Amino acid sequence: MIKNNIWRAIINYFFILLIFLAILQFYFFYYLNLGWALLTSFIFALGLGWILFKQVISPLKKMNMVTKAIGQGNLNQELPFYGQKEISQLAQNINDLVRQQKKVLAQITAEKNRIQTILNSMMEGVIALDKQGNILLLNSAVENFLGIAQEAYLGKNILSLIRNYDLERAVKRVLKSEKPITQELQLIYPEPSFYYLKATPLKNQEQEKEGIVILLRNITKEKRLDQMRTEFVANISHELRTPLTSISGFLETLRDGAIDDPAATHRILEIMSKETGRLAKLINDLLHLSKIEERRVVHRWQLVQLKEIINQVAAMFQPQAQQKSLSLTVEMPVELPCVSGDPDLLAQVLTNLVDNAIKYTPPDGHVLIRATTDKDNVQVEVKDTGIGIPPEDLPRVFERFYRVEKARARELGGIGVGLAIVKHIIKAHGGSIKAESIPHQGSAFKVTLPTEKIETEE
Repeated sequence: MIKNNIWRAIINYFFILLIFLAILQFYFFYYLNLGWALLTSFIFALGLGWILFKQVISPLKKMNMVTKAIGQGNLNQELPFYGQKEISQLAQNINDLVRQQKKVLAQITAEKNRIQTILNSMMEGVIALDKQGNILLLNSAVENFLGIAQEAYLGKNILSLIRNYDLERAVKRVLKSEKPITQELQLIYPEPSFYYLKATPLKNQEQEKEGIVILLRNITKEKRLDQMRTEFVANISHELRTPLTSISGFLETLRDGAIDDPAATHRILEIMSKETGRLAKLINDLLHLSKIEERRVVHRWQLVQLKEIINQVAAMFQPQAQQKSLSLTVEMPVELPCVSGDPDLLAQVLTNLVDNAIKYTPPDGHVLIRATTDKDNVQVEVKDTGIGIPPEDLPRVFERFYRVEKARARELGGIGVGLAIVKHIIKAHGGSIKAESIPHQGSAFKVTLPTEKIETEE
C-alpha cells in the first residue's frame, strides 16, 4: 500500500511538471507573451489549489474539529469518508479508534459500577484516601455509620469526616511505614460506637504508594454483648453468692446448737426456705428467658380475654400494693376485644410489669393499669408514679441483665431479665412494647397487641 501511495505521488508530480514544461514550450517557441503565460499559470494554480482544498485541506480541518471534540470527551463524533483514499483511510482509522475508546470506556464504567455495587453491599465500611489523606471513595456502610452523604466529603480530608486522634495516628503510621495495621476505634459522633479498623497501603502497578484503604467493621453490638456478659457473670455471682452465703451461715448456726432451740430453728428454716425460693426463681427466670429466646417455648394459642387477665393480675397484687400504701387501680372499657395468644405468657407480661411498678414506686404512690382499643389493636398500659428511668438508660431497659440502679435492683431481688422476657413474649405475639419515663415522676410501659376478630354465624 505504501508503494502505491509513492507511485501515485510520483505520477501527480510528473503531470504538474509536464504542464509546467508545456507552458514553457508555448512561451519560447510560440512566442506566448509573459502576461498570457502568467494568466495561464494562475488558472492552472487556481484549479490545483481548489483540488488541494477540496481533497486535503477541507477534510483535515474537519478532522481537526472532530479530534478536538474527541479530546474534550465527546466520543459521539464520527468522520465521513472522503474521495481521497489516504484521507478516507485516516478518517476510518480515527472512527475505529473512537469506537474502541467508547467500548473501553463502557467496560470501565461497567466495572466501576460493579465494584461500587459490591462495595455498597458490604456490611463493612470502606474508605479510600490519597497520599494527603483526602477521601477518594467511601461506600454506603460508611454513610450509614456516620449519617453523611458521600458527595459532601469526596476530595475532603478524612479528619473533616471523622475527628479522632487514633484514626489520625493510624493514617500517618500507614503512610509512613507502608504496612497494614489493625486496631479498635471508638467514635463519639453521631453516637458512641466501636469499630474494628484495618488500614492498608494503596499502591499502583509500579508498587508506588498512592494512598490508603480503610476498612471499618461496626463491633458496637459485640462490645455491648461483652459488657452484658461481664455484668451477667457479676450479677449472677452476687445473686447466687448472697443466698448461698446466708444458707451456709444458718446451717453453721444449726450445727453449733441452735437446732436444740425450736423457735430459733423455725425462724432459721423460714429464712432458708425464702432464700431457696429466691434461688429457684432466679434459675427459673434464666431458663425461661433462654427458652423464649431460642423459641423452645410451646405456645398454647387461643382466643384470650385480656379483661380477665387484667382483673386477675390486679387482684393478685392488691395485697402487695396495700402493704406499701399504694393505690392500684384499673381502667378499661366494658367491652375489650380478644387477642390471639398464650394466656399464661400474656399473664406473665402483665405480672412482670405490675410487679416492677410496685417495687419501684415509693409509699403513697399510684399504679394504674389502663386498657384501650382501636380498630385493629388493644393497648395495655402500666403506669406508676415511681422513681422513673433516666433518659440515657431508657433505650436499654429491655436488654438482658440490664439494670438501671444495680444496688437497688439487687436489694429488690431483680437481675434484669423481667423486661427482656416481656419483650420476647410480646414480639412472639406480633405486638410491640415501648417505655416512657420522667425521672422522679414515674414510668409507663405500653403494650400493643393485634386484635382477633371473631366471626359470628348469621
